Amino acid sequence: MDNKKLESGIIDLICFMAVGARELMNDPKIYGPMRLMEATQRLADLAEACGIPNEIFAQVSQKIAAAPMEGLPNDGEKEFVQAMDDLIAFLVGWVKNS
Repeated sequence: MDNKKLESGIIDLICFMAVGARELMNDPKIYGPMRLMEATQRLADLAEACGIPNEIFAQVSQKIAAAPMEGLPNDGEKEFVQAMDDLIAFLVGWVKNS
């Protein structure tokens, strides 16, 4: 595992989450779930990039990348919520089978 890459990635994620939390005070409500999904994807990508061996990381990242976020906050909220529900169901199934 590359400790420098992990350290840098963790610092980036901490900064993203702290700044995102502050921005949420003025942003539309849907931005909270969007930022959490992006943070989840960043964490999964970091784990994979650091060589932590688990196929779940790539699968989570791909599912989030496929979530329809480009039209938000105006369009696509229902589809985005469905994508989150699908990801959660996938994760629950993975946890149960692990």
